Amino acid sequence: MNASATARNLVAPVLRRAYRVRVQGVHLCPRRGPLLVVAPHLGFLDSTVIATCLPRPVDVLVGPGALTTVGARVPGRIVVDADDPGPALREACERMEQGAAVGAWTGEGLTAAGYLAVRTGAAILPVAVFGGAGRHPGDPPPLRSPVDMYVGEPFSLPVAGDSEHLDPRARSTVLRAAELIRQHVADHARAAGVRAGRSDGVALTPRGGAPDNGAL
Repeated sequence: MNASATARNLVAPVLRRAYRVRVQGVHLCPRRGPLLVVAPHLGFLDSTVIATCLPRPVDVLVGPGALTTVGARVPGRIVVDADDPGPALREACERMEQGAAVGAWTGEGLTAAGYLAVRTGAAILPVAVFGGAGRHPGDPPPLRSPVDMYVGEPFSLPVAGDSEHLDPRARSTVLRAAELIRQHVADHARAAGVRAGRSDGVALTPRGGAPDNGAL
């Protein structure tokens, strides 16, 4: 058992005791083979929920600033240096080529998601997490509050774009893939938000009511 699987097995029960974690669409997650999990980054717990609550371990890309949080200290994180992302992306590619699942983000992490998609040709799984943040940025949600993860239909992208001679590692190809991924994930997050009755990552109170978000 690798470090990511061990961490998942240790952290998942603690997370589920601390929060009311609910996962919708878990059956849509491919159980084997390289997989790129992509989500909007809305809250403190998003990385931990994605890494531990799918039916397989996920190695999540995180920035160096995330290492100040407890969730980023467990195995299974791939730290991306914004000034030199190459080593982290190569490590992610190597893990995916070995059949692993890697998590990336829309927003600032979107180019990384596009790069991994065109380099590996892996299936892409859109997810959205609601309730993973506290009232202020960087705060954890209140204990026993609900945290919901919605899993969407996996999809894949054409690696070669419009021309069979187009270099799949060219920046234009990566940016095109990143935009397609953004659209898919945004559509999924929007639909999941309708089902969840919300559009942000701020936690509900433990009783299910909305917090006072005036301070956000």
